[in-house]
Amino acid sequence: HLTGIVSLRDLVISSTETTMGEIMTRDVVYVYTYAGQEEVARMIQRYDFLAVPVVDREQRLVGIVTVDDVIDILEQEATEDMYAVGGGVQSEGDNYFQTNLFTVARRRVVWLFVLLLTNTVTGTIIKSQESILQQVVALAAFIPLLTGTGGNVGAQSSTVVIRGLNTDEIRDLGPGQVIWREALAGLLLGVILGTMATGWAYWLQGDFSVALSVGVSLIAIALLASIAGSALPFLFRHLGLDPALMSAPFITTVVDVLGVLIYFNIAKSVLGL
Repeated sequence: HLTGIVSLRDLVISSTETTMGEIMTRDVVYVYTYAGQEEVARMIQRYDFLAVPVVDREQRLVGIVTVDDVIDILEQEATEDMYAVGGGVQSEGDNYFQTNLFTVARRRVVWLFVLLLTNTVTGTIIKSQESILQQVVALAAFIPLLTGTGGNVGAQSSTVVIRGLNTDEIRDLGPGQVIWREALAGLLLGVILGTMATGWAYWLQGDFSVALSVGVSLIAIALLASIAGSALPFLFRHLGLDPALMSAPFITTVVDVLGVLIYFNIAKSVLGL
């Protein structure tokens, strides 16, 4: 059984008459054989250990994990998260540049198909508002600006939250506090970007009502995107799914579909249609 550890320094500087029981540390931090590799890596990183002992269910020492092992683990986990954030692309342990092109396409096509369906839904919503667009054609010109900006705001929020979940930086904060903070950040960003978009739209169209519709919509969409971007990673982790893999396409769906609805409803109110 694991009863303690002794550092090489203590072993060297202790007198020859000193017993191991006198110099060893009995309060040992250890991990079980069934612990996840990322959990072990984070533990070593958090406590600045050079190594951590590994024990079985009976507390018997079966090995150690060193800091060199941790570097490889963290690199592997970071690579997996990067692939996942990139739209559901997964490396599955292969070298991407040596992977067959058909395999590459197969791994990417699922989420691209999801995004294709999303764009189809967005197109259907736009078509349903055809009567408004016929009256004020200028509204159509700003749809890409609004959905694109909303998607970027949501991606920023989700990236911050996913990194915080992976590094345990937000372990002391509840989901509500994180989402509230991101919502306020999204609102502030929306006000800044919305003000700029209003001026830009007025300069292009010369119609203050259209410009105001664009600016107010951008504020609402930025707020929505920030909430979705920060809330969805918590939801997917609660459901046992990978937040990095699932968040990107769902944020795109929420921002595109709801963003267009928000835009047209605000435009109808402002323009009195």
